[in-house]
Amino acid sequence: MDFLMEWRWMLAPLLACFILSITHVYMGIHVVSRKVIFVDLALAQIAALGATYATTLGYDAHEPADSLVVAVFSLLFTFAGAGLFSIARMRKERVPQEAFIGIVYAAASAAAVLILSKSPTGGEELKHMLVGDILLVSIPTIINDTVLYSLLAVFHISFRRRFLAISKDAEGAQASGINIRLWDLLFYTTFGVMVTRSVAIAGVLLVFSYLVIPAVIAQMWSDTIRGRLFIGWATALSASVTGILWSFASDTPTGPAVVISLAAFLIVSGASYSILKSPARGRAAANVAILLAIGIVFFGTLSMFRKGVATETLSGSAAVDRLLEELKHDEAANQLDAISHLSQMEDNRIVPALAELLSKAKSDQVVETIAETLGRKNDPQAAPALRAALKKDYDPFLKLTLAGALTKLKDKAGYDALLEILKGDQPVLLRSQALELIKEESGKDFGYNPEKSGAENQSALDQVARWIHQEIP
Repeated sequence: MDFLMEWRWMLAPLLACFILSITHVYMGIHVVSRKVIFVDLALAQIAALGATYATTLGYDAHEPADSLVVAVFSLLFTFAGAGLFSIARMRKERVPQEAFIGIVYAAASAAAVLILSKSPTGGEELKHMLVGDILLVSIPTIINDTVLYSLLAVFHISFRRRFLAISKDAEGAQASGINIRLWDLLFYTTFGVMVTRSVAIAGVLLVFSYLVIPAVIAQMWSDTIRGRLFIGWATALSASVTGILWSFASDTPTGPAVVISLAAFLIVSGASYSILKSPARGRAAANVAILLAIGIVFFGTLSMFRKGVATETLSGSAAVDRLLEELKHDEAANQLDAISHLSQMEDNRIVPALAELLSKAKSDQVVETIAETLGRKNDPQAAPALRAALKKDYDPFLKLTLAGALTKLKDKAGYDALLEILKGDQPVLLRSQALELIKEESGKDFGYNPEKSGAENQSALDQVARWIHQEIP
């Protein structure tokens, strides 16, 4: 029952994935048929470049007053890219259109990296551009995007014959009198609008996976557009549920989990296709089994060579010295390994060292691990570093972890941060977790309902504020 109650908090990400599945599979069939596999990556990167360029002019996408301007910049850059791709198709195609698309993607990516290199949060911006943050999508955003996608769907359904004719046989379509450049421009423009919106909530990798993987699987098993649509939708929806369930159960990022689920579906589909379509099914099955065994042995063998912190030959102060040196390395893997060992040790140098690393850590995972470790250490020396980290521009869930660590230290800043989460228009899951942290410390739930707005919870919020004021120094 507790699982079912918590599962409701994943409703918004699940709806977002379903909408992306329905809309992107159709576009993906066109993309695969046209053999322009990376066009979505290129258009998404161009859109991101437009938003990045807007930041150099002083606009901030996180500010409500500027967000519309940043969105317009993204769309204008996307329209420019759509026009470029529509004229890149050569009649004789001496140079494949995919080559132009790859060049545009590389150039747009390089330009975005150059611009973001001057930003203190450039690394996180690049990460968000790639993997998005679908866990934080809100119902109003889903409704707005559904309206937009519906309008695009009506347009494509109305002119489906022209779009399909060009995707199936461009030369034949041109011979029948269809203006290829005009309809390519319309296709890439509408496609760019959709991708721009999708990347904003799901990231480049998930959008690319929704477009390409279900379409590739569908093309294996069906020769008709209708059959490919149904197979693609079934694949995308099934992989979405699988990925979200896995993400929820293992506490891993939702977007990458869905991407891996889609990839797993592709592997299973490819293996099944090679067996069922082979004239010698027994031999094909044996080949698949051998490849699987080789893959397991390969990765298992490589895993044996994992570099770890050599603490087994050290003890006491010498081991701590060795681990503290590892914290100074820039590699997040070394830092995480060292933190894992230090969390089980007792030494008065550990908390100051972790607090110092927290102030300059570049990896969100390192920041999260340090916060959890400092919370367990229960040392007041950690409070200033945690408070400083809480003021940085981290994602809401990471801020929740920082606030939770401060509550372990009975620091008022942590409780105030939790109260702000409860007041804000945050995802239900985030507010529910903030409430759980407050309940652990107070033993009360104050009548707060995470599924209601801040205004509807005002009485409960007032009670929480009074409790913090009275009980937390």
